[in-house]
Amino acid sequence: MSAIMSGIASPGCAAKRCFMPKTIFIIDDDVSLQTVLEITLKQAGYHVELASDGEEGLERLESLQPDVVISDVMMPHVDGVQFFRQIQERLSYEGVPIIIMTALDRKPWFADLEAEGAVIVHKPFNVERLVALIDMYVSD
Repeated sequence: MSAIMSGIASPGCAAKRCFMPKTIFIIDDDVSLQTVLEITLKQAGYHVELASDGEEGLERLESLQPDVVISDVMMPHVDGVQFFRQIQERLSYEGVPIIIMTALDRKPWFADLEAEGAVIVHKPFNVERLVALIDMYVSD
């Protein structure tokens, strides 16, 4: 069984070996990056949910239970840092990794985010390495 599959059987699969894919929630205002990540992650066997900014991301999280959250830093309305601060406690309690993507040079406050559990990924990044990182976090 692939490391990206969860142990939750989907409806109608009781006697078969079929599982629900893990959910990756991407929050980014860059539609082209969203598209690349969505295609790549779906090809890797993940279920992908999208939001275009932190405000929409917060709304979606009220009903969504992701296995990994990937958020950009620079976004309109609610930026990635504000988004992280608002979801960090709930998601860290649930064991959900939060990956923060940024094109910014290393800032002193990155260390604070990392100390609070964020994983910082600098743009541009290798998509295959991001998938490997996600695989590592969701493996059972």
